[in-house]
Amino acid sequence: MREVSEKCRRVLEGDLFDIDWVADLYYNGTPRAQNLPIVGPKFAWDGAAQIQGTGSVTIQWDDVFGQSIVPQEIGDLFSPFGAELQVDVIVSAGKFAERIPMGRFVLDSVPDAVEYAVEHPHGGVPVVVESTVTLSLVDYFVRIARDTFPFPASPRSTSMWDEAQRLTGLAVFRSIPDRVLPTNLTYEEDRLDALGRVFAPSNARPALTPAGALTAMPKDWPAPVDRLELVLDAPLEMRSENVYNRVVVEGKNPVPDGPPLIAVAEVTDGFLRTRNADGTRSPFGGNTYRYASEFLTTQAMCQQTANEMLPRVSRIRAVTRRVVEQFNPLREVGDVLTLVDPFRQGQESTVRVSSVSHSGAETQLEVEVGQ
Repeated sequence: MREVSEKCRRVLEGDLFDIDWVADLYYNGTPRAQNLPIVGPKFAWDGAAQIQGTGSVTIQWDDVFGQSIVPQEIGDLFSPFGAELQVDVIVSAGKFAERIPMGRFVLDSVPDAVEYAVEHPHGGVPVVVESTVTLSLVDYFVRIARDTFPFPASPRSTSMWDEAQRLTGLAVFRSIPDRVLPTNLTYEEDRLDALGRVFAPSNARPALTPAGALTAMPKDWPAPVDRLELVLDAPLEMRSENVYNRVVVEGKNPVPDGPPLIAVAEVTDGFLRTRNADGTRSPFGGNTYRYASEFLTTQAMCQQTANEMLPRVSRIRAVTRRVVEQFNPLREVGDVLTLVDPFRQGQESTVRVSSVSHSGAETQLEVEVGQ
């Protein structure tokens, strides 16, 4: 959850506040334009996607000197070749105002740009009086994904966090303890996949802070950080695709010609069993979760990992809800919340945010319901 002052939290718990989206434009770490007003902002974060944060904004520019912000060539102010946008929202109520960082984005494309010009009173070239650009934004993971390795590589550091910083070039926020990387860890072509491999043994996945620093999100559920009470809508959905009843774990044998290291763990009873007592396929059937790690160097380690993972991936997190609440800029993917359901007489349940989107005066969350 984004950190703000206690007063800001109290303001957001009411319904008498205003919101204004603004942005600062950067190139190579240097600000090129600040406090740009944003029109029609739409932002979303999806924890299941490789590129987790996406957005679209329109910026209108009035200039008495006849300057336009419509990009014409590489290097122009809003050309999508290295420019970044730090997007914030200002929450205000009366004399109170607080600026909340929402995300650091890469300017990926300019799908629409328009200039409005008038004739110069003394003739000559028309003068641009207003220009508008619509920007398509993605988070920094897009640069990591595009910057593939030219050939197979391996870590240059034994520290998980130092190696993550080297792979991305980003500042890091160490949200989980460091870990020693194995000497046999190797990377293929995909740099973002390599980053995932670095964090995987800690049961975490890479994430970005609102200021654009690299961090890690634990897959295990932490304690709730807030209550979700101002709910406008919360329809329930149930899916089976993300519930697994079999885990297959593959390690890496340090002996060059040694046998493959593969371990299997299965649910053997209940509704999620893989097979019936007579050996026939169960009504649910099998749904396999696969995991591989160079950290696992013996058969016993693989089997222990499979046994430990099975209870986690077979927990029924198939129940999801799309919760609509009044605009709340504090929500982040991975937040664990206590949902107070107004449609079930205030019944409380623990949920975890898997996606967030903001549009207009509403925030929409997709949450997994804990069992």
